[in-house]
Amino acid sequence: MLLFLHFMVYLYVAMATYVYFFPGILALIRRHPNAGGVIFTNLAIAWTIIGWFVLYVWVFDRE
Repeated sequence: MLLFLHFMVYLYVAMATYVYFFPGILALIRRHPNAGGVIFTNLAIAWTIIGWFVLYVWVFDRE
């Protein structure tokens, strides 16, 4: 049972990390010209929900 709980905690942390950094990953996949800026901003303000949505707008903006 304890092994299962450890696995579930690991899975939760891995998924939360993936979701948190998804705008940066998406910028790299889409070859955004400012991918480095997106990743840096992701580290700085993505913990706020508004910042996370602003990053999505930035990732899908190609200018």
